[in-house]
Amino acid sequence: MSLRHFGALALWTVVVLLATGALLFVFIFGDCFDNEVCRRAANRNFMVIAGGAFVVYWAMFIALVRKWNR
Repeated sequence: MSLRHFGALALWTVVVLLATGALLFVFIFGDCFDNEVCRRAANRNFMVIAGGAFVVYWAMFIALVRKWNR
């Protein structure tokens, strides 16, 4: 793997981390201290965002590595 490929994977990692962080901030931020409905919604949003980011990150990572190893 060349330095260019390593840089592309590092950039992809940073992009996914920033996008995931932004989405979590927008959809999780707030005070749910005493509201069970709010807590359930925040937990659901967290799981959807984290799960989606995990799948998208690894799918693209694997696709890039496979492409470069042909």
